[in-house]
Amino acid sequence: MSVLYATVADLILSVQSTDGGTGSPAELTPEQLTLALTAASNRVSVYFGTIMDGSNPQAEPPDIFHDLTLDIGVFYAWRTYLKGKTLPNDHPAYLAYKDAMSILQDARNGKIRLDPADAGGINQERGVVINRIPAVFTGEDSNTRTGLTGTLEADSPLWTPRFDDVGGGGSVYQG
Repeated sequence: MSVLYATVADLILSVQSTDGGTGSPAELTPEQLTLALTAASNRVSVYFGTIMDGSNPQAEPPDIFHDLTLDIGVFYAWRTYLKGKTLPNDHPAYLAYKDAMSILQDARNGKIRLDPADAGGINQERGVVINRIPAVFTGEDSNTRTGLTGTLEADSPLWTPRFDDVGGGGSVYQG
């Protein structure tokens, strides 16, 4: 049995016109409307790559599943209702179907997510730098200095002669 991401009652509300549903797919039987919803829900699951049956918190369907299922389900309900007659390209059900399928294709291609994460603390956290390297270098080791304008400028490192360099018998620094 398939998981339905919308109810037959929602589908009836979506296809009912202002005249109480006469002349629309709202006249279809509950079984026919369930078939339209099943086809729509199956397509949403296939494009998403997982059946979200609500059996655990990770399998709870995102809210957009309901909307996409209704848009696709309305199209299939109209297709059934018209019994093979063509649906105009500018019909609201067809336009909503194309939009829903475009969203599903974008989700399949990785352009969008159908299950976005809650905002929670996004942009409220501050990063912390953890430097595990011991402080063996100082600013004098970098050949730069902070100039009067606050920018880095080239500099020569401070050199202090060692005993070996001043005639203590070792090699002489020739830098």
